[in-house]
Amino acid sequence: MKRRLTSAEIKLISYLVRDTPEGVGIITSLEGLFVEEMDDGGMGSLQVIIEGEDHRRSGGVLADMDSHDVDGMYLLISVIVDTDDNFYELDIFKGDFSPLIQLPGVSINL
Repeated sequence: MKRRLTSAEIKLISYLVRDTPEGVGIITSLEGLFVEEMDDGGMGSLQVIIEGEDHRRSGGVLADMDSHDVDGMYLLISVIVDTDDNFYELDIFKGDFSPLIQLPGVSINL
């Protein structure tokens, strides 16, 4: 189901990309984007939705971080960009493949 990013998702993505050359452009675009939750068993991964025909391709990982869910389980969180360096996907991997309980909190001034 298509939806807007939550404020917690915007903060997390902004935190991850803030020190990259693409960061400013990505951060300013986040509030206007629509995303869809990926079929990952509830681990929290999201993909940007583009209206009409979508010809974008993954350009790779721009930034990532290690963290832990509130249950102590390991998380690997990655921001993936398309080949034009636009935000493409938020990939969240949880070590035991269980659903994400809560996004890690980050401190960033937006």
